Amino acid sequence: MMFILFTSVLFVLIHQGQCSMHATANLQLHTTATSIGTLTFSQQDANSPVQITGTLRSLNISANHGFHVHTYGVSESSPNCTAAGGHFNPYNTSHGPRNATIMQRHVGDLGNITTDANGIVTINIQDSIIQFYNATQSIANRTIVVHRMYDDGGMGAGESNLTGNAGERVACGSIIMTMSDGINIKPITSNLFLAMMVIIMIFFY
Repeated sequence: MMFILFTSVLFVLIHQGQCSMHATANLQLHTTATSIGTLTFSQQDANSPVQITGTLRSLNISANHGFHVHTYGVSESSPNCTAAGGHFNPYNTSHGPRNATIMQRHVGDLGNITTDANGIVTINIQDSIIQFYNATQSIANRTIVVHRMYDDGGMGAGESNLTGNAGERVACGSIIMTMSDGINIKPITSNLFLAMMVIIMIFFY
């Protein structure tokens, strides 16, 4: 009986570590309740990239906008985008383009998004540096920010190495975790809980 219980819990433990993770962000114009669209973030497993999809509107027409994950979450109603802090940068690196290696960019550096003649952009990008499974690189409960200007990828000096000269923050939204394969908890939290169950069963049986 003990073996069956242990095996069952171990199976669930392993499965939980592999379940896909999902989040959404409702982007609103800086300090207003005006939504410009919702982005969806998905990661199938710890070895897969995070995919970001969605459509944003009401931006500058035919323009490049810097696009980054910033460190802190913001209010979900009338967000103050400056409260999100700087680019998410757990490794204290210089700013870089999205296609740079992890030591040559901030984790939160996602380059630029480009709008059409109506100020609309459809986003469908994948990035292997932002994460949900790796706690150090996790973007959960942080903020996705759209900047007014083009991100130069850190190719210059001074401010370029910090922000890419992307200018002020025009819109932002907190990245909120949603259901993950039908379970509304993070795998790490679930794994710890299940590991505790195994220990308790061993102790009492």
